[in-house]
Amino acid sequence: MAKGLVIALWSPKGGVGKTLLAVAVALRLSERHRTAIIDGNADNPDLVTLLQSAGLPNIGTWPGRVAPEEIENHLVRWASRLFVLPGPARFIDEAVLSGEAMEAAVRSLADAGMHVVVDLCTGLRDSTLVALDLADWVLMPVTPDLLALTPLKRIARELDFLRLPAGKFRIVVNRVSEGQEIGTADIRELSPFPVVGEVPSCRQAAQAINRGDLQAALAASTPVGKAAAALLRGIVETDAAPQPAAPPFGAGLLSRLWPIAGREGA
Repeated sequence: MAKGLVIALWSPKGGVGKTLLAVAVALRLSERHRTAIIDGNADNPDLVTLLQSAGLPNIGTWPGRVAPEEIENHLVRWASRLFVLPGPARFIDEAVLSGEAMEAAVRSLADAGMHVVVDLCTGLRDSTLVALDLADWVLMPVTPDLLALTPLKRIARELDFLRLPAGKFRIVVNRVSEGQEIGTADIRELSPFPVVGEVPSCRQAAQAINRGDLQAALAASTPVGKAAAALLRGIVETDAAPQPAAPPFGAGLLSRLWPIAGREGA
């Protein structure tokens, strides 16, 4: 069985549209392949609200390494080929989203041949570090403003310390509209990471989401849906192979980072 692709969406800055973009990417992947989207944001697990899905089973009930034939029993089915692994149901349960739980879920899903999309929190808690370590590609949404761009160079400097290969990081310029002072071309010049594409600002999509009609907002024919498909063509169908994985988790991204990540939320 071919291993599934793992795509993590992460940004050190909130409010850049990361979760919606994660869902759009997962929807496009699921058109051809079984796909699971994991809510890796323990502080603000929004996928259940956004997808209007059941909250159980979730990451807190994930039983460790799961056999491929049992995988779907531990996920919420949202569409014929799209499954959800929700985040913790309560804020006081955020500790269940540990590095070990994330590692077990991502490896089990990918080994079962499912593509995996992980929507991550802004910080570098243990579970986020593990997901970044295991991801084949990391998409980092930014909005066309200097405050969103400022952290990128700092991230680039710290990747060597984190032992994460810079070659798997890609920038997505989100909420692009006409008349902005900073355009995608400017971001390509300023960013230390390649820009894989852009997603337009879409008032109709925002209105559809507020009505609870996610399909209308992110369907393949919509501006956001088309943009997500183009992003995937830029990474999934590229001739460039994903960067080699870092040493196995047992070799320990967290053990390598123990001075800064010896506890959840470090």
